[in-house]
Amino acid sequence: MKTGFNEMLRRLEAEERKKLDAKIPAWSGLGIEIPSSLNFQQCSGQTAALYKASLIAEGSRVADLTGGLGADSWAFSRRASALWYNERDAALANAVRRNFGLLGVSNAEFHNFDIVPSGHDWTASLGAFRPDVIYIDPSRRDRSGRKVFLLEDCSPDVQALMPLLHSFAPLVMIKVSPMADMTMLRRRLADSLAEIHVVGAGGECKELLCICRRGAGPVRTVLSEDGKLYPWADGGGPDAERGELLFVPSAALVKSALPLPPGAEALGTGSRMCRCGWNGTLSSFGSFYRILEDAPFSKGGIREVGARYPRAEVSVRGIPVSAEELRAKLKTGPGGPVHIFACLCGGERRLLVTEKVTAPEQPV
Repeated sequence: MKTGFNEMLRRLEAEERKKLDAKIPAWSGLGIEIPSSLNFQQCSGQTAALYKASLIAEGSRVADLTGGLGADSWAFSRRASALWYNERDAALANAVRRNFGLLGVSNAEFHNFDIVPSGHDWTASLGAFRPDVIYIDPSRRDRSGRKVFLLEDCSPDVQALMPLLHSFAPLVMIKVSPMADMTMLRRRLADSLAEIHVVGAGGECKELLCICRRGAGPVRTVLSEDGKLYPWADGGGPDAERGELLFVPSAALVKSALPLPPGAEALGTGSRMCRCGWNGTLSSFGSFYRILEDAPFSKGGIREVGARYPRAEVSVRGIPVSAEELRAKLKTGPGGPVHIFACLCGGERRLLVTEKVTAPEQPV
């Protein structure tokens, strides 16, 4: 029985190791310690961590108040002259100290403080460090383990800490859940919020990053997708050519609510999908599909499309029906070469039968 249990633990550890290798490829093969699966689940991926590090000036002194498994601290250490790493879980902090030795991080000092507004130990240490940048990734779970999204419900309470943090550093970076409401963030951090960075990778919205400075002006939204910046954030960038391709934005672009490029014909009001020609720049922020058929979203249209395409992927945008319900109406199985979208076109419900365009050599 014991042998079987040990084998199960080895399998679980191997699976976790593979996930870590995929999440942070630069750590692969180094024997990085993972004290618990929760530490791994909560840490940033490599793309997001390196993007955050690119936002700080070379040679900055960076303090990470909630270091966790150390992915963000590791990325900061590559640009910073000095790093103040803190983690209240002593076992995790010791594991990160050993991991940083394997990673060749030599400019970090390690601490084990509980970050609370009334704390004098950590504030004295942080003051002596003299940071240029403070980074904080508060825990987004309450004491019962449920996820929370309001800043004041996270631990530590960032909103309560902000005046104190700004007394130590001119720049404060706060990582929050990708599910957090951006209007809420603007209200809660109104005194200092300068930018909200929507960070995407692999087509998913990974996190929101709040850049806070004393006396900040109007809040700017920035979208980064796999390290590339969305060029239409301030109305700049090339226009989108008119055409018969369907562009389906990534989750991060939808979250950002940034404008689509001029020339794109928007479909519906909430889906952010549009018709346009091939645009290589835009392809970094979503997917292009060639429209094969445009059919009415009616009993007859659904029946005819379903009969022609017995296997297809199915998605719904801006129409009060689930993808599962639409698939049942179509009587279409998963898979196949086409993707059927139910969406609004010019205010009318339509079925768009499409095939994915994967390379710029395939424009219409």
